[in-house]
Amino acid sequence: MRISKEDKERILQAAEGKLLEVIESETSLTKRGASFKGKCPSCEEDKGFEYAPAKNIFKCFKCGFGGNSPVDFYMKLGKTYPETLQLLAHQFNIFIEQEDEIQPAKKTAKNNYCKQLLQQSGLTESDVQAKVFLQDENKTTTVGRVFRSGTINSRAEIIDGNDVIIEYYNLEGSPVMYEQYHKGKPTGKMKEYFRVRWQFPQEHLDKEGKPFKYRSPSGSGSFIYIPQRIREVYQAGTEIPRLFIQEGEKKAEKACKHGIPSVAISGIHNIASNGRLHEDLVNLISRCKVKELVLLFDADWNDISSNLGINDLADQRPRNFFYAAKNFKEYANQLKNSRNIYLELYIGNVQKNENNDKGIDDLLANTLKGNEDDLKNDIDYLINERSLTGKYLQLHKITTISDGKLLELWSLHNASEFAKRHRDILQELPEFRIGKHRWRFNASGEIESAQPIEADEKFWEEIERADRSGNVRTEYRFRYERCFRFLQNRGFSRFQKPDGEYDYILTEHPFVKTVYKTDDIRDFVKDFTREIANEEVLEMLHRGGPQFLGPEKLSNLVKTIPALEDPQRDRQMFYFSENYWEVKKDSIEEHTYSEISHQIWEDQRHDIPARRTDRLITVTHDEENNVFNYTLSKAGQTCHFLQFLINTSNFTWRKEKHGEEIPEEELEENRAHLISKLCGIGYMMMSAKDRSVSRALVAMDGKQSEVGLSNGRSGKSIIGEMFKQVLPAISINGKYKDIDADNFLWDEMTVKTKIVFIDDVRTNFPFEFLFANITGDWSVNYKGNRRATFPFHRSPKIYITTNHALNGEGSSYNDRQWKIAFSDYYNDSHKPVDDFGVLFFDDWDFEQWNLLWNLLAECVQLYLRFGVVQSPSERIENRQLRQSMGEDFLAWAEEYFSSAEKLNVRIPRKEIYDNFVEYAPEQRRYTGATIFKKKIQKYCHWKGLIFNPHKFDPTTGDPMFFDKDGRPDYDDKSGGIEYFMLGSIEQYAAVAEKLNIEIPFIPNDDKPF
Repeated sequence: MRISKEDKERILQAAEGKLLEVIESETSLTKRGASFKGKCPSCEEDKGFEYAPAKNIFKCFKCGFGGNSPVDFYMKLGKTYPETLQLLAHQFNIFIEQEDEIQPAKKTAKNNYCKQLLQQSGLTESDVQAKVFLQDENKTTTVGRVFRSGTINSRAEIIDGNDVIIEYYNLEGSPVMYEQYHKGKPTGKMKEYFRVRWQFPQEHLDKEGKPFKYRSPSGSGSFIYIPQRIREVYQAGTEIPRLFIQEGEKKAEKACKHGIPSVAISGIHNIASNGRLHEDLVNLISRCKVKELVLLFDADWNDISSNLGINDLADQRPRNFFYAAKNFKEYANQLKNSRNIYLELYIGNVQKNENNDKGIDDLLANTLKGNEDDLKNDIDYLINERSLTGKYLQLHKITTISDGKLLELWSLHNASEFAKRHRDILQELPEFRIGKHRWRFNASGEIESAQPIEADEKFWEEIERADRSGNVRTEYRFRYERCFRFLQNRGFSRFQKPDGEYDYILTEHPFVKTVYKTDDIRDFVKDFTREIANEEVLEMLHRGGPQFLGPEKLSNLVKTIPALEDPQRDRQMFYFSENYWEVKKDSIEEHTYSEISHQIWEDQRHDIPARRTDRLITVTHDEENNVFNYTLSKAGQTCHFLQFLINTSNFTWRKEKHGEEIPEEELEENRAHLISKLCGIGYMMMSAKDRSVSRALVAMDGKQSEVGLSNGRSGKSIIGEMFKQVLPAISINGKYKDIDADNFLWDEMTVKTKIVFIDDVRTNFPFEFLFANITGDWSVNYKGNRRATFPFHRSPKIYITTNHALNGEGSSYNDRQWKIAFSDYYNDSHKPVDDFGVLFFDDWDFEQWNLLWNLLAECVQLYLRFGVVQSPSERIENRQLRQSMGEDFLAWAEEYFSSAEKLNVRIPRKEIYDNFVEYAPEQRRYTGATIFKKKIQKYCHWKGLIFNPHKFDPTTGDPMFFDKDGRPDYDDKSGGIEYFMLGSIEQYAAVAEKLNIEIPFIPNDDKPF
């Protein structure tokens, strides 16, 4: 939305002198003497906010929120300048005509957007064709359309549509190819490179929620776009004295059409690949004997955003162009040594004009339509002018220019010069950021620091001394205490970590940022000095260096304890770039940072403007039958991660694939597995900890396999990677053999760590060594003889993945685990990318990231509703039984008890044991009499048999024998010999019914697809 200059003046005039009225619209004030005091509308501190009418200023003495105008007030509450004007207009009843930016209307598919796009630049489809070299026996060439109608699906596959597909061909006329990567590793698979130009960019948002016009295949890198006219010149070996590089394929095509040799890059930072100019560009320069190389920017090359907030960097956009020019110069100059190629280098831009032509294609299609040769003539003219200024273009020769001089092109060398250059926009703001500092225009229209240095902060002292000749000179002396006060007043302080060491922090309410290097603090002081003091003061700082602002001296900074959030067990906060969510059992509320009263680590804020969607999944619970049901919304059906969790909870997918009817109880089991995962994720996302629910989330395969054989690839680690994306986490290699003996295992843990991800633990992982960490305080030995203890309520939670079951029995083990089981829907031959067409996290756009955050919020709600929901236990118990028995024992028992003669009869234990060790001699040293008896009992559980059934009443099924303490005694001993009997359910029906024993479901998951 745009507001006219006239309306803006009316609004500001109406608000003039109304600061108190504006403040009272946001908070209640009470008159105390000559001032008004009340609750701070920024940090919500009940005391500390004050408005002084005599000085017409407001300030909070806790968070520093302050200013002297209605515009100051709203913008420092986080509003943009246009939003501030709207609020003031509404408050003072000023009607404004909104000049909304015109969005392109959607057109029906029969309108060819590709043709329209080309026509806007004065191009036809025949202008953008390529002679394509086919990879066949006859080496056939054909004419291909470089720009054509089409679009891409979620797998980045080209399909029919009304966007624009732009194909790339190299200098020889062959399609440009790129190698696909998976998890950062090359796969050897080559695919053709292309770009898609969206017709409606506002429907395609990046991770930060911003519309983007173009997209290329994920992980494909960037390439040089070569128009057919350039390709023909290259193949003929014709010289190109001057070559232009432009951002955008259309611009290069249009320039070539009118005799200005050009190639294109996909973005101003895509001039190079792997630290050097693209090889096709170098070959073109070499073969066509290019002498002058020009990187041409659009007419807005030096503009700043007109919608800046006071926390936005005003110089960010121009600085991006500076770095693009700097990299261009450095990469091109490398050719002197590597290829013996000498070039004259220029950067340039389209001159602004009355028609608002942005790029060279706009200039040729609009202002110069019918007179296109004028541009070529203008270039030939300006290249011989000392100023390199033409009517339509401006060039700057940068071959040997220093970086400092290059900065001056954008006035980035000096904050004052930069502010004056962009006065029209910046003077409207109460303050603005250039680099690391805040500035403002005062009432006289002069630039000044928005954080002026006070007398007691002036960290240098000027001392005048006269020599013997009477000449007076000024000496400068560093004042330590004043410098520390200067830094502390700007948010710098020290924070004591649990190990007793200190970190430096920078607090800008509500965010607390860790400053890892003293160099950064020293640079802050020097940068500030450059803007407010003379060069002699800066020289003093250079000479002093670490002596003035080294670790030893900075240890004198004040020690502070950030007012961090105190986690609550009935809610969880999610922090995003523009707002934060408060998640409760029955609600998800969005808040602005102006409402926040506590502080948060800067790392906790995620760089995404998350937005609430419709609820993704609605879960109901039949408490009487303990059955879960759920329904998905349309948004839920499009959420990749939710569908992934549904798939990993699907243990009946083979039956579905073959069209078999699936019993309702098996579908109920699938649903229970899903809800267990969702609640488990919600539990992990909660910052608050509860001693009554102190568990590690343990993900294991639900598929049965031999102990020691790893199924894997079922998706367990993807949940761990998700935790690493959304929470501060550390990863531990679970295969580490002596994991419980490593004194420095937790060396990477900090006060910010929320998740410890122990991935792929080995068979016989010693889970008990985590007991104290799960249910109590967490002690950490750091390298360097440091030690820390993280209190239970501030210590991280644990996520473990395993292809096996964790060893251990009894409540001590069970009460510390939240087990979730994964089907083998995903496996070695079928991966999530096969279903969704993109790699999780790396390839996601804004929509999927936004859906993930909505899902995580709903997971927290499910946990707050249902608490701990364990996965159906049968599969997990069977896996644990199999692992505790061991494969050798299981193979022997299956064979030994396969004969009916061995069931329902008393057999001496020694006879059975001897048969076992004869079958597996190496097990004698590991399996004594007691362990062997336990394995026999577990085998009975595994097979649905009854151990020593004759010790029960055959009619009632009750135990018949008891020890002296009144506990059932199932042992069968007589004459110094112990006997075992394994009874079948059929033979001892009453006992089986009493003990609730039935033939167990042992899934045969190893059958082929």
